[in-house]
Amino acid sequence: MKLNETATFQFKILSLLPPLSLRIKEGLPRLVLDRLPDHEQYAEPGWLKIEDGEGVMLSWGFVDIENNAVHLISSSEADPITDITSRFEKAINKRSVLETLKGEVVRLVNGTGDNLSGFTLDSYGSTLVLSLESEALVHCLRDETFAFLRPEHIVLKVRGKGREFKGKISQHSFYGKSGEEKICVRESGISYLVHPMGSLDTGLFFDLRGVRKEFAEHAEGKSVLNLFSYTGAFSLAAAKKGARQVVSVDTSADCQKWARENFRLNNLDPEDERFRFIKENVFHHLDKLTKRSETYERIILDPPARSMAGTGRFFLKSDLHKLVSSCLRLLPPKGRLLVTDNTLQGTKDKLAQRIKKGSEVSNIPCSIVKVFDPEPDFPVHPLWPKGYGVIAMEVERG
Repeated sequence: MKLNETATFQFKILSLLPPLSLRIKEGLPRLVLDRLPDHEQYAEPGWLKIEDGEGVMLSWGFVDIENNAVHLISSSEADPITDITSRFEKAINKRSVLETLKGEVVRLVNGTGDNLSGFTLDSYGSTLVLSLESEALVHCLRDETFAFLRPEHIVLKVRGKGREFKGKISQHSFYGKSGEEKICVRESGISYLVHPMGSLDTGLFFDLRGVRKEFAEHAEGKSVLNLFSYTGAFSLAAAKKGARQVVSVDTSADCQKWARENFRLNNLDPEDERFRFIKENVFHHLDKLTKRSETYERIILDPPARSMAGTGRFFLKSDLHKLVSSCLRLLPPKGRLLVTDNTLQGTKDKLAQRIKKGSEVSNIPCSIVKVFDPEPDFPVHPLWPKGYGVIAMEVERG
């Protein structure tokens, strides 16, 4: 697959008045399409030359119908496609490129946080995964955008929007050799199997790298319960640090199989009596644990934004406090619960409120003892809080 090979393009003019024009001058990374004046005329993907009320150039924008957005791509009057290439190089150069090519997983471009709204680029060693918010954004790129990294393979993924795209992605292998089904990467000295050519979820959420490392460091000699365990990254990190018991709960048999593979990859026997992998709905399993009066000294609650697996229905916004309440009942005094919100629309205040509500429902006091900062390769744009990313907090039972 070839990306854009020419800077020739057509565009429309968008004229804005204060205060929106002032926000663009301050560095706003994107606009909400249907809030723009006369937005009906921008019914197709394409370039906009954005000017202030006096006709002074503010930015080049690209209309993204699928996401109801205008991505502010460039402030260069000459060639926005050249400028976006420069933005990619600037973002990538902030990271240590040499380290990314040694097998450590790293985010090279983080959307609005790197002034590249609509784009993310992840490095899995010699394989890069480029994710776009819509197919149309591919027209903003050129092949040479990534050539200096000399990757063996680039995978392009597009997250579809709307009901007809739910759970589906469009993906292409557009650079180098065809990718392998699974490859081995490292995070904080631990090996993991990932599948770059798989779904948007490749098997490792490395925006929780530092959270996982710190959690594991306090898991030595402790009993650990990992809910929504996915491919077992938290479980493995805790096991490697000497947790005396690690229980992983997930509804997916494939994910549990994958987690066992990750354990074997790190010379840990998944059949060891210290480790259990349980395929079950998390709510049902928590009910069983409560009836049996089981307790765990460390619990990981890292749920998806929503889940429809089996007969279970879970929505983080409405159900998280219920899970917090159940988890608090399983903790001994001074036990710790790690809670995350990965909706990409949450805030620290909202997560704290859900934790508080869970505490009130269970009538068990708790306190937030740690709020984790984003990883350095997942920067946040100050003018676009929706791009904050995953939020993680550690809670201690009173």
